[in-house]
Amino acid sequence: MGNISYMKTEMKDRIRSRRLQLDITQQSLAKRLGVSRVSVTKWENGTTKPDGENLHQLAICLSTTPEWLLYGQGDEVTDDTKVIPFIKPPKTVPIISAVQAGHWTESYTAARLTDVISWTQTTADVSDEVFGLVVRGESMTNPNGLPSIPEGSIVIVEPHYGQIDDLYGKIVVAILEGSSEATVKKLVWDSPQSYLMPLNPAFKPIPIDGNCRIVGRVVQITQNL
Repeated sequence: MGNISYMKTEMKDRIRSRRLQLDITQQSLAKRLGVSRVSVTKWENGTTKPDGENLHQLAICLSTTPEWLLYGQGDEVTDDTKVIPFIKPPKTVPIISAVQAGHWTESYTAARLTDVISWTQTTADVSDEVFGLVVRGESMTNPNGLPSIPEGSIVIVEPHYGQIDDLYGKIVVAILEGSSEATVKKLVWDSPQSYLMPLNPAFKPIPIDGNCRIVGRVVQITQNL
């Protein structure tokens, strides 16, 4: 057997990952359900499991089904993916490598055409330093529907994203300490910790605490169907 880079998820993992995907705190979820935060904590660490009415209401709050929470089967109902309408002429965007993405804004003015892998276009409202990145790996492939960023998708990245607090709940491109390659993940805040969250529940969230640099925000996703 080869090395398997992910672990089979259990009910507690599915509850937690779905809550984080929707940017809901344990306290907020508990309040919606009319239970204590301790109950939600116990569900997420596997001490107890929600049953009956709690399970039904939990599925509603997490925009999913009891079957998915219990067994990981059926549809993990989607959250909203915004479609950007074609209102203005598209802008040409350079697609660069995951290594180049880490220092694109610093090297942008000196970047040569030979640094660009290929070109794409975007209709999003972006700066001149916008770039594209081809997604590698399965961590952002959501097996349960949208939003999903399968391997081979092109993400359009805006490096001028404003405040870090504006990025929570958004898809970002980040570089972790010790790595030279940029990674695409959803940035979530679950007090007191920030995480880089895969959209694929088979992959674990990556806790971040000063060990990560945000390169830019994903403003559009294009897929070759």
